[in-house]
Amino acid sequence: MGCSRPMMRLVERSLLSYHLFFAAPDIVTDKRYSSGLVLDYQQYGGKLTAGGNTKYIRTWDVASEKCVNTFESKSDACLTTLTTAWDYSFDSGYSGLGPDIIVCGYGNGSLRVFDGRSTKGDVLYLSDGLSSKSGLSRRRKYSEYDEHTSWIVDVSFTTYGGRHEVVSGCVAGNIKFWDLRYSSSVRTIDHKMQMTALAAHSNVPMFATGSPAQFIKIMSHDGSTQQVIRYHDRLPGQRIGPVSCLCFHPQLPFLAAGFADENVSLYAPKQSRVV
Repeated sequence: MGCSRPMMRLVERSLLSYHLFFAAPDIVTDKRYSSGLVLDYQQYGGKLTAGGNTKYIRTWDVASEKCVNTFESKSDACLTTLTTAWDYSFDSGYSGLGPDIIVCGYGNGSLRVFDGRSTKGDVLYLSDGLSSKSGLSRRRKYSEYDEHTSWIVDVSFTTYGGRHEVVSGCVAGNIKFWDLRYSSSVRTIDHKMQMTALAAHSNVPMFATGSPAQFIKIMSHDGSTQQVIRYHDRLPGQRIGPVSCLCFHPQLPFLAAGFADENVSLYAPKQSRVV
């Protein structure tokens, strides 16, 4: 768990013990537009990546609670979201571009790609995601993208169909899909409204967007709308609040949503019920 102060708390499953440390000790919290502390945990290898309103990105070994690498974020804007390009599925196990490849989104709309093994974070080569002997493509990859025009609300890595794509979205409502082998996005979906939250499922071709206008939209990768959620199912007649955060279950089609009215909901397919 992270908090507005630059601390990270690790809680054991039994909830009987926890560990506390400063994941980003130089974070700045007194700015009006601040992303605070931004975290991503990569279960493969037990690595935690920490950034936010600081010029540094740090990777931590969770087991030892030691910082294993620190490098500059290479942007004057605050880091707003990050993800690793590595995922797990029940069918194929771990796959992707590499557990050390980090994709970051910033407050100015830019995206940056880093390699957690490099002392400077520079990306020289990325895994092609294929089961080749070397597992590496021997030409330099692109590491900077500037197509978005506003605050990045989320970046997610998806492995559906073996595509190994990064999905990003900004406050202006543009959702872009990226193949990191290319210098520009492979397709763009216009949400057509301001967006405050975004989540893409890693193994199912769908994503969810949240709006300050009090609705959640479930969409497929081709841009078609599958469902729009405006009301709490177990609170008849009550509208959901402005959406502040969204998160899919890594394997199952379950969606968790947090709202500005302090409610949290868990959504499941129609044959299941909302918790």
